[in-house]
Amino acid sequence: MSRKKYRLRDILNKAAELYDLDQFSKTSQNLSRSQLKTIKKELKDIAANKKNPLIKLTKFLKPLILPTDKRITLESHLDFSQLHQKKNIVMYMPNHKSHLDEFMLGFTFLENKLSIPITAAGENLFKNRTSNFIMKSYGAFKIRRDKYSEDEHYSRLLSSYLSASVLAGEQIMSFQEGTRPRDGKIGLFRKGIIGTIEKLFNNIKDNPELEIEDIIFVPIAINWSENPDEKKITIDTNTKAEDTDLIKRFINLKKTHSSRDIRGVFIGIGEPVSYNQYIASHNPAENGSYAIGICNQVRSRVVNMMPIFKEHLLYSSIQFLSKYNKHIKVEDFQQLLLVTQKVISNYEDNIKVIETDGFSVEDRLELMAKRDIIKFSEDKLSFDVLNPNLIDYYANHVTSLTEERDR
Repeated sequence: MSRKKYRLRDILNKAAELYDLDQFSKTSQNLSRSQLKTIKKELKDIAANKKNPLIKLTKFLKPLILPTDKRITLESHLDFSQLHQKKNIVMYMPNHKSHLDEFMLGFTFLENKLSIPITAAGENLFKNRTSNFIMKSYGAFKIRRDKYSEDEHYSRLLSSYLSASVLAGEQIMSFQEGTRPRDGKIGLFRKGIIGTIEKLFNNIKDNPELEIEDIIFVPIAINWSENPDEKKITIDTNTKAEDTDLIKRFINLKKTHSSRDIRGVFIGIGEPVSYNQYIASHNPAENGSYAIGICNQVRSRVVNMMPIFKEHLLYSSIQFLSKYNKHIKVEDFQQLLLVTQKVISNYEDNIKVIETDGFSVEDRLELMAKRDIIKFSEDKLSFDVLNPNLIDYYANHVTSLTEERDR
């Protein structure tokens, strides 16, 4: 048996022990051997099972899977050596744009010689054995959003697993929006597992044997010039998280997006929020928790890092003109685009605009036509909008940031 399997076994054993202790504290009864076996089986269904050979393999295969790997703009305001992993619980908190976010972040961690964190992922991503194997091998653990706050047994299972993982030295990552926002805006950061991590820390911080001193919440901003999931998430902007076969997603990526389509990905790693420092200067919620306040603080830092790609300004201009004209003149569009660029560049809060390599307005319009977003007239002097949802999705990248900065 490999060392990695032994580690998973140790985590499951510790998690079952913690579950039993919690059960005993409430009922004064320990679990039977048969009950413990059942608990371990349920914990295994939740648990990540990182496999280093597969993780390292994706590093070499990434140009074949994601041709955007050389087009990543990475901005880090964090010295990773200062995280003091052995003394702190490290919690990465990115926003969420695409199902491929986790892999892009994973590549970034690997290139900076950092371990892949275990990552909370909705059960819809574990649709079949293949997806389940890939997700868990890459560090994803399964969460049930429908049971998280209402099912005491499930909540105890998840809490026990996270506790055992932290004690084993794992870092954790959670997409706090819960799902990919369908409207292109940055969604609210939900409390989610942050409340569980807070309770875990308060239970162990005074244990001298563990030497865990703080929780470090690391904000991460991620954005795409073109989102690989754009068609899926804009078909019906009111839909919730759907069942997803990741193998089909990779295959379909090649059909819907070429390496020419996706010109850039931005990853920003911000100044972390210390739990100890936060509670020293803020009041808790009525339930005594600081989780919601911390989520809002981290989200604010994500928003402040978030850039706009120049491609998004095109969509913003088209959105505005389409409200007044069915047939949009290319000349009018180009004039409005210049005005939009000037407004954004003069914005007092300095919204960063990324111009991707080889960017040209004509090229981007041709690409929109190729992707059936717009349709040119025969003389190519005007165009009609074919996919208003997609126009709104990218235009909202711009309007939502300006609205957020004005608050």
